[in-house]
Amino acid sequence: MTVSVAAPAYWCPYACEADKARWGFAVEITRIALEASGHSINYRNLPYDRALVETARGDVDAIVPAFRGETPGFIFPRQAVSVSEYCFYVSEDGPWRYAGPESLDSIHFAATSGYSYNEAIDAYIAANLDQGATLIMGDDIPRRLRDLVRMGRFDALLDDRLLLDYSENHAGLVNAGCLEERHAGYLALSPQHPDRSKAIARAFDRGITEIRADGRLCKILDDYGLDADFVPGVEPADCGSDSPWQSHDEET
Repeated sequence: MTVSVAAPAYWCPYACEADKARWGFAVEITRIALEASGHSINYRNLPYDRALVETARGDVDAIVPAFRGETPGFIFPRQAVSVSEYCFYVSEDGPWRYAGPESLDSIHFAATSGYSYNEAIDAYIAANLDQGATLIMGDDIPRRLRDLVRMGRFDALLDDRLLLDYSENHAGLVNAGCLEERHAGYLALSPQHPDRSKAIARAFDRGITEIRADGRLCKILDDYGLDADFVPGVEPADCGSDSPWQSHDEET
């Protein structure tokens, strides 16, 4: 079986450009896990909002990685493929720091359309849309968010920490505080074809168990300079401790 998978190219290193050799660690874990169960994948890039629509109606088998709260009604494997943390970023000379939802009243921040952050932040965005919070949609959203804050159009942005801190994407910005919750990312499968999606989910679970045990999953993380902290169920001892990536508990 060939499984069609979609994700934005701007999610690198979770999901990167489909026409490049390195597809992103979450996509590559998915590919290797499904190959271990005898399947292959056809990966392409779509903006997140469009990927949600096409997967929901069955034109695409799956999005990866996606959160359960963003994809209600979708079908999921038991095992996650990634874990994410959301943080606020401000310009280097920006004095504001996040201290809970009540601290948002003094700023106007930008975030990504279609995402679910946590119950309190989602409620704040819904109540203050286009006043204290603005949602951005389309292509290359992390870069656009960064540019909007650097140009002073917004006081802060809210985005995935790994997307911002990976490589030099955070240049000119500082971490102003993170949300407490961390979110597991899954291979989110179309509800339109439940039997097919459930079969893919079972194959993924078998495959990821195998590649976690034989070290191939850790090899993928190592290729991206990441440690075991970014995939639930993987222990640090499984992948070693030489990663240049800082743990999420360290200061940026």
